[in-house]
Amino acid sequence: MMNKSDLSPSRRREWQTFLLLTVVLIPLLSVITVAGYGFIVWFIQMIFGPPGHL
Repeated sequence: MMNKSDLSPSRRREWQTFLLLTVVLIPLLSVITVAGYGFIVWFIQMIFGPPGHL
């Protein structure tokens, strides 16, 4: 097994970057994308009305 002291500084930085991306950035961007899409749909429905038959 490798100790934390066995990791080179560049390898440690790579792990920190990977964890930042997978734990913080990607989930945050996913939530922002879904919320943004929901807001756009809500705003369009305010202007044109909810979907329905003609």
